[in-house]
Amino acid sequence: MAVYVLVHGGDRDGSIWREIAYLLIKQGHRVFCPSMSSVKEASLQQNIEEVSSVIKTHDLKNIILVGHSYGAMVITGVADSLFDRIAYMVYVDSVVPENDKSLYGLLADYGISYKAYNLTPDPACLDEITFDSRKLAKLSKAYVLCLQSEFVQVTRMMYERVMARADTDRWLCFCLDTTHACMLKQPRQLAAILAGLILFIQ
Repeated sequence: MAVYVLVHGGDRDGSIWREIAYLLIKQGHRVFCPSMSSVKEASLQQNIEEVSSVIKTHDLKNIILVGHSYGAMVITGVADSLFDRIAYMVYVDSVVPENDKSLYGLLADYGISYKAYNLTPDPACLDEITFDSRKLAKLSKAYVLCLQSEFVQVTRMMYERVMARADTDRWLCFCLDTTHACMLKQPRQLAAILAGLILFIQ
């Protein structure tokens, strides 16, 4: 049995994972899908603390921590503060956070404006994240690229970046032929990827 904490993106809530949670629970796993405060009102740190609180309240350990879209920023902060509780990190069609960069700042570094996607200047997306990159490099990680994602201009660059260092930085890489909301469009395929990661936990 594995323990999953599934973190949604900025304009969603925990219910987006309902089908994934059902499929994983059906296999005997424990699954938590916390809903975070809106990125339009909360800070990134507040969202990190909300997810961390669920982990500490339920005393969860050996966690497969999954972040979709903006959730990638959150799980990176959670793993930094609760490192000893995390077994595996999964980035689903998202950026791969960099130290002292915000979500939108990271996009800008790649020559992409958040305005190009009709996104708004939400506080949490403008907050920079600071973490111990050498510590987190020790964790095994997976990246899931959605080939029909509306953000594929960004996510494909992230995918190629992690592919280039997959062996040294402990990455597994997967592709799904679907849109950004893969947990709604291809829940069985995404659940199969998540369930399969148990084989790679040491």
